[in-house]
Amino acid sequence: MSNQLEYILYIFGLFLTVGGVYVYGHWMAKRHWGGIPWLAAPRLTVVFATVSLLFLGAGMIYIHYAEKQEHREYEEATKQIAGMIAGDLAAMGHERLDERAEHLPAYHTVMAVLERWQHYGRVLSVYTLKKNEHGELYFVAAPATDYNRNGRIDGETEQAVPPGTVYRRHFPEIEEAFHGRFAMEQHPITDEWGRSISAFMPIRQSDGTVDAVVGIDFDAKTYEQHLQRGRKKALWTMMAMFLASAVAYLLALHQQMERKALAVYKKTLASNEHRLRRLAEMTMEGLIVYAGGKIIEVNEAACRLLGYTESELVHLPVDDLVVQGSMTEARSDGERKRFEIELRRKDGTVFPAEVLQRRYDYEWQNVMVAAVRDLTEQKQNERRLQYFASHDELTGLPNKEAMYKQIEQCLAGAKRNGQEAAVMFLEVSGIKTINDFYGYAVGDEVLLQLARLWREQKGIMVGRWSGNEFIAVLPDSANEKAEEAAKRLIEAADEPIVVNGLELYVTVNIGISVYPKDGEDAKTLIRKADIARYEARKKAASDFLFFTEPMAIRLNEKMAMERDLRRALEHEEFELYYQPQIRLHDRQVIGMEALIRWRHPEKGMVSPSLFIPVAEQTGMIIPINEWVIRTACRQTKQLLDRFPHLSVSVNLSPYEFESRRFVDKLAGLLADTGLPPHHLDLEITERMTMDTERALDILSKLKGLGVTISMDDFGTGYSSLSYLTDLPIDRLKIDRSFVQHIQGKKDVILPAIIRLGHNIGVKVLAEGVETETEAAYLQGKRCDEAQGYYFSPPLPYDELVRFLNEQRVRRQAQELR
Repeated sequence: MSNQLEYILYIFGLFLTVGGVYVYGHWMAKRHWGGIPWLAAPRLTVVFATVSLLFLGAGMIYIHYAEKQEHREYEEATKQIAGMIAGDLAAMGHERLDERAEHLPAYHTVMAVLERWQHYGRVLSVYTLKKNEHGELYFVAAPATDYNRNGRIDGETEQAVPPGTVYRRHFPEIEEAFHGRFAMEQHPITDEWGRSISAFMPIRQSDGTVDAVVGIDFDAKTYEQHLQRGRKKALWTMMAMFLASAVAYLLALHQQMERKALAVYKKTLASNEHRLRRLAEMTMEGLIVYAGGKIIEVNEAACRLLGYTESELVHLPVDDLVVQGSMTEARSDGERKRFEIELRRKDGTVFPAEVLQRRYDYEWQNVMVAAVRDLTEQKQNERRLQYFASHDELTGLPNKEAMYKQIEQCLAGAKRNGQEAAVMFLEVSGIKTINDFYGYAVGDEVLLQLARLWREQKGIMVGRWSGNEFIAVLPDSANEKAEEAAKRLIEAADEPIVVNGLELYVTVNIGISVYPKDGEDAKTLIRKADIARYEARKKAASDFLFFTEPMAIRLNEKMAMERDLRRALEHEEFELYYQPQIRLHDRQVIGMEALIRWRHPEKGMVSPSLFIPVAEQTGMIIPINEWVIRTACRQTKQLLDRFPHLSVSVNLSPYEFESRRFVDKLAGLLADTGLPPHHLDLEITERMTMDTERALDILSKLKGLGVTISMDDFGTGYSSLSYLTDLPIDRLKIDRSFVQHIQGKKDVILPAIIRLGHNIGVKVLAEGVETETEAAYLQGKRCDEAQGYYFSPPLPYDELVRFLNEQRVRRQAQELR
């Protein structure tokens, strides 16, 4: 089989058609049936696939057959032409020509005949061949040939071949012609004369023997075009037949799918009808179908909802079920209407219901379908939600929003009647401790019993504000009535509250503001009562206070200081002062304590005793303390090259100490500043070690970093001495109060603390040393270190460097003596 373009086109066209049929079949199946063609018509699809394979093979065979037929037709026409040429040559006496034929008259006649045949359209060249006595083929007559068809003889190969020239090529068809049979090549060839296909015809003598062979070279292009026309004709014939079969398959497939889709539709319709009926019976909502004012169909839920049987409801007028005048305004949603209504059951009870109504065509008539839902539980829930929207869930007292509205109403009445009114802000202290020790359930029960006691107080409306905070309002109340009411509330709270056999105690702090003296709106009066409550909470016992303007001033000052603290940290208004720490036996500086100072741009230096408490209350102490540690580490690192034995002590805030992230944060600060950990000393207080187990865990992690730990103000706290040996501390710092009374009663305590520190293996440092007498006394008692104004006051960094240089020069001078 020839490798021709028509074969490729036929295969490609057949597969393209199959692919198109497959895609269209899938689209048609998805649209009409919902499945795939194979499931819709498996046999038909198999038949089409088989036919496609048959067409693939049959088409290739048929194209090849058409090509062979064209070749045979071409060969037959060629044989006729060759026979005519051979007959003409025999009649002209070609048998008399040999290797010297050009000298014979017949040669020129033969050449003229051959040249004339060369002008025939399909013929490229005509020549005659004979065999010599050696059996070699040689040309007899071979006229000049215009192979390139340009109208002139312009090439050496196009010249006439002299008689006797040996024919060097070998074709089996030539031998076949010498044996007396016509022969033609099966395929064109390309040689030095061009591309052609050759045919050979014997030239017979008068006695019938073969004397010579005439060779004819035909144009291969004409030959191939002839074959191509045959192949194309066969290709389009087979493609037309295959397209017809594909169309027939698609038509049959469409019909099969329509039948399948119809069957599926009928099955689905029946299934849906059955399912809808089943759902209608299972739904909790009642379904009522009525027309002309009478019920024609109901489901079981409607029967249960209304208390009737199905036979009793059918044909019953719809109006017999509706309470007249109960229907609310309908909400329309297109063809649907939704409204609320009251319905009457068979036993006469009435219940609220929601109805969704829509008009349908049902069994060839226009009907109304109503879905009925019982709203009894929903209405109860709405009332319950309305209650909880205005009442505290735990205590049942009015909540924050309700009390705010109550206060506004009370103030409106007082303004209208020209009366006074009091607003109280109450805080219950001790609830957090109860929650921590006994659990939140016990704490909630305490608040519940306390709310019950306060609710019983006549003339006082109490509500819960949030958590452990309450609000009370007293209409028509001056200072005397408000004071008497506050005392009653405190007395009720001072009684022990018994929960699960436990007697629990709380304290109550009350702030009071009075209308119209302290304000004329609820927001202002509540805020000022809260300010008075803030002042009252400073007392340990239950108490109440009326609002005064100085309270607001103090609170504003605290808030202003909080704002200034945040600004101070951002604007770098803080400074570090350092108080040197002295080793007593040689008076050498071995360390320093970092102390924060605040240089306010307007107030000047602000004492730490003023801003540190505010920083601790607001949480600002954590970023401030982080700044202190970072700055102290960085500046100490700068001094280590000249003073390698120097260390810095930093006071640690309880808030920072209890932070879970502090250890990781400290490790990061040491890494950032490059200060070796053993040059940093952290000072803690005894109060921070009251929870000994937690303190042990935190201190062990800090010691793991390599820093040292000092216990500051030792002797003034409440730590248990039994746990002192367990704490991983390196130094005790004796409070200055013991140093200042070395000649008094506390004289016996100071040596005891020093011995205690040495016995547990830690150093002892005395704070607040202000005289040589105190320093000598401490040195005599074998105290290790000291700090105080006698040695040096706290110094800025530059002055500290100067102080350290002076100390080093003085010590060097002493060594030279």
